[in-house]
Amino acid sequence: MADTLTIRLDPKDRETLQELARARGLGISALVRDLAEAEARRVRHAAIRAEGERIAEYLAKHPEAREELESYGVPAGEPR
Repeated sequence: MADTLTIRLDPKDRETLQELARARGLGISALVRDLAEAEARRVRHAAIRAEGERIAEYLAKHPEAREELESYGVPAGEPR
């Protein structure tokens, strides 16, 4: 089960979110949870992409590392 999170919102922000929740047929808690979970996934995916970019930059600057990586081959089922 998920942990509870309590937040304070400006009345105008709360009303905006309440209207959006109503339009989507949700309660405000469900809407805020959906928005927060989507943002958390986006942040995790961005971190993974950034790490991949750092690795690619490292491999581009260090040919010996690229050669070592290529010596392991391509995983089964992956295009060559």
